Amino acid sequence: MEINDITIFMELYRNRSITKTAELLNYTQSNVSARLMKLEKEFHGTFFLRTRSGLKILPEGERFYQYAVIMEDTLKKLYQEFQTESQEIRVGSTQLLSRLYFPWLFEKSSYFTMHTDAVKKLNRNFNSQIYDIVITHMPQSPDTGIFQIQYPEVLLWAASSSLDWNQEEVLPVIVSRDKLCPLRHLTLQTLSQGKIQLSLIEVDTLDLMITLLSANRAIALLPEKLIKQERRLKVLPSLSPVTLPVYGYCRKKTEADLLNQLFQET
Repeated sequence: MEINDITIFMELYRNRSITKTAELLNYTQSNVSARLMKLEKEFHGTFFLRTRSGLKILPEGERFYQYAVIMEDTLKKLYQEFQTESQEIRVGSTQLLSRLYFPWLFEKSSYFTMHTDAVKKLNRNFNSQIYDIVITHMPQSPDTGIFQIQYPEVLLWAASSSLDWNQEEVLPVIVSRDKLCPLRHLTLQTLSQGKIQLSLIEVDTLDLMITLLSANRAIALLPEKLIKQERRLKVLPSLSPVTLPVYGYCRKKTEADLLNQLFQET
């Protein structure tokens, strides 16, 4: 049995779904099924009944759960115990927010290690205490003892600094291809309020978005801070700004104070 097998079992127990567990843990469904079968074989039991509506926990699975929940709690305490000996603070964020906030952290201290991940993986790694701090646009339902810092991020419509735009001209809109991206969702929501049919350009990375935006006749909804950092871009003042909350999550008061300072000074 591997340590990750306990994590897989616990997520299967909570969600009663191989598909959802695979998505949450960033595994393939076949990998989750294989690990479960190996676990059942190793302990000579059948923990779940596979049905069309999902997984049904069996008595042997309930017995295994009584031990697995203790092991999960023990592992969390083990990580906490040994990680407190290190001054290193592990910060995770999305591609966009890391661009805005990591430089400030880097200047503050060499004790920060910075990681860029997808939103789902950020939440999972924070809950598993792989990250000490997470900065994200996606709200969580934090457990007791978790600090949540919320900050309103101003978003403006941006275009190439060389664009000479007539407001009657309908320009393509550049968005992230990630369907879970909050900026994509807010962009589409804002555009849906108008009656004009717009064309979308989907991209996979922030760098590609900025490159296309600076070299083409197109627009995108971006944080004001990012537009100010990019000389290739300018704000389109004729289009209304919107706000999107940024959330910081951590477990220590000192880290919460740091997040407050980060949001206020950047």
